[in-house]
Amino acid sequence: MQISDDPDRHLSPGGTERPRQIMFVSVGQSPRTELVDSVMRDVGMPVEAHEIGALDGLDEEAIDDLRPLPGEARIITVLRNGESIVLSKPRIADRMSRIVANLPSGAYDLVVILTTGLFRDFQSSCPTVNTQRVMEATVMSLAFRGDAIGLIQPLEDQVDELDIPALGLFQITATHAQNANRASLASALLDLAECEIIVLNSVSFDEEDRQTVAKASGKPVILARRLVAGAIRLLLGRPYPPPQPGASQDFTDKLMRLTPREKQVLSLVAEGLSNKAVARQLGISPKTVEIHRANVMNKMEVSSVGALIRLVVSSGQF
Repeated sequence: MQISDDPDRHLSPGGTERPRQIMFVSVGQSPRTELVDSVMRDVGMPVEAHEIGALDGLDEEAIDDLRPLPGEARIITVLRNGESIVLSKPRIADRMSRIVANLPSGAYDLVVILTTGLFRDFQSSCPTVNTQRVMEATVMSLAFRGDAIGLIQPLEDQVDELDIPALGLFQITATHAQNANRASLASALLDLAECEIIVLNSVSFDEEDRQTVAKASGKPVILARRLVAGAIRLLLGRPYPPPQPGASQDFTDKLMRLTPREKQVLSLVAEGLSNKAVARQLGISPKTVEIHRANVMNKMEVSSVGALIRLVVSSGQF
């Protein structure tokens, strides 16, 4: 399914707006009610959420087989009963890739890969928000400005496993903390004392964690869930969405200049996708993407993609 730039496309025969269909794909077991609900609250528009967990349908033995072997990169998630579990990152990524590729064509307006840490492209039958891509593009754009960035990971082992080659040129410090654990978050901040911006680099961290870190550090804190919601808003938003909390009037005025299609292009470009990749997701030509991209840069009054991402992040929209 292609995302239409016609806002009337989502009207029912009676003229009322029908909810957009979004499939959230997570690493663990569904439903992830608290996580998905928190993202949907920030989206702030009619959305019908569907969920698939990479561990859905597996028995205890099959799940145990996905635990990391010595030397394998690790990722943490939760089971349906709330129990945390550490899995093999490459093998769970392969499983998620197959799940996304096999989603029925035309069933959803958008697929959201609701996890960080999976450094790969996911092939799907409709446009996709890849949380890791969104986070990576955001961190790189902030670091490129010269800010010292602090990343908080949910697992200690993930600090050593963090492998984003492009970040090697910048001031990036990584540490770890447990979500919903004030003492753990406070300890992590000691490692990030010299950092100017802090990134909670996992969807397991919630708004309460963000507020805890912001209050204790006095620094801007980037939350993965907010970035995902912002990407969804830009891809599925109306031509003139209501201002989001924290958005400046100047940014809101600039955003209102964009057509629905230009907002879609803005979101995918900000995720770090090339013109060809954006064209594939939206079902349009790369040349058309190039024209929309130029219009976005002009209307938002920025000269680079990095500046565009920083503008969107600082506004609270992404």
